[in-house]
Amino acid sequence: MAGLLADLIGDVSSGISVGILFYLVSYYAARFTWYKGLGRQGQGKVYTTGIGGFIMLFLFSWMLFFTLQTAGY
Repeated sequence: MAGLLADLIGDVSSGISVGILFYLVSYYAARFTWYKGLGRQGQGKVYTTGIGGFIMLFLFSWMLFFTLQTAGY
């Protein structure tokens, strides 16, 4: 969703801001709902592991949607 929204906006700086905003929203949603029962060290490990995957998926989806839009699909 973040990659698609970043592509629809069209501006690079706004697209990066969308990615950061989506990450922060998902970070706090996960922190206060799903990972509430984990210890402090377990929470830190989940977040640092997840940020790399989020960034890669965000960039991949943004580039994919940009390419499809440029090609006329």
